[in-house]
Amino acid sequence: MKPTTRPRVALLQTLWDLDPEVNLRRVLALLDTVDEAELIVLPEFFLGPPFYFPGRAHLKGVIDQPVPGPVFDRLAEAARRTGAYILCGTVVEREGDRYYNTAVLLDDRGEVVVKARKTHRFAAEMVSVTASDEFAVVDTPFGRVGICVCSDFWIPEVPRMLALRGAEIIAVPGAALRGNIQITRPCLQANSSFNVCYTLLASAVGSVTGERAGRQVSIEVAGHSTVAAPEELLGSLEEEEAVLRAELDMKHLRGLREVDLSFRRSLYFCLHGRRPELYGRLREPYSGHQDLKSLLTEYLTRR
Repeated sequence: MKPTTRPRVALLQTLWDLDPEVNLRRVLALLDTVDEAELIVLPEFFLGPPFYFPGRAHLKGVIDQPVPGPVFDRLAEAARRTGAYILCGTVVEREGDRYYNTAVLLDDRGEVVVKARKTHRFAAEMVSVTASDEFAVVDTPFGRVGICVCSDFWIPEVPRMLALRGAEIIAVPGAALRGNIQITRPCLQANSSFNVCYTLLASAVGSVTGERAGRQVSIEVAGHSTVAAPEELLGSLEEEEAVLRAELDMKHLRGLREVDLSFRRSLYFCLHGRRPELYGRLREPYSGHQDLKSLLTEYLTRR
């Protein structure tokens, strides 16, 4: 791929089916409609709700995947065909007796560039998958890309750390919960402003219901895939299955990060104006801290 400062991005918003193979075929069909892009982003759990969601336990050993593996072989073909990098949403990665919520970035040759494993597990993930301790930031021909796996984005320190490591594009393969939809776009916009970056959320749409620890539980995700720039939203979907396209301007973004001594522009201050020596307490727990893993483990397992 030739370097470019005007990368075209395509975010795939998919509808969940209960059959992982149907979901994969839907993704591949949408990829067939993308003919001009440097970066394509798929949602979290693009194969469908994982085995630790309510009513999905029967898919353990089926929906979880090795990386690399057959699913990524099929996506690698799409990467070579489109000539694009593909951030393959996430799958539940199976490695020995451990599981991870993992996003895989393929380059335009279909090769694995990086695996980004979720660092901040959410809800049932506390008792089902292993947390990573590493952040993923990679150089590409169209800019420096950082990856937030869904709930990682909602810990502001994560996109901040990615931006401080030079990430210009923060990609968020997500499953946007319906209960958070009203604040999703404002938070994406705020992240792009505070970190002077592009933020790309690719989300699925669907719901699943089943028994969990003797209770009926429903989980709904509601799309709203969005491309946010520091100064505006470049595009957004509602709940339709579709491809969201946008063109990024990396020269303009890099200009916003440069110190403007005339103060006509001020977003640079979000990065250059920091005083890290004052922020030592960021390493301390929240003043109302509770052991979330213990609370969730008891809640998810009691009957």
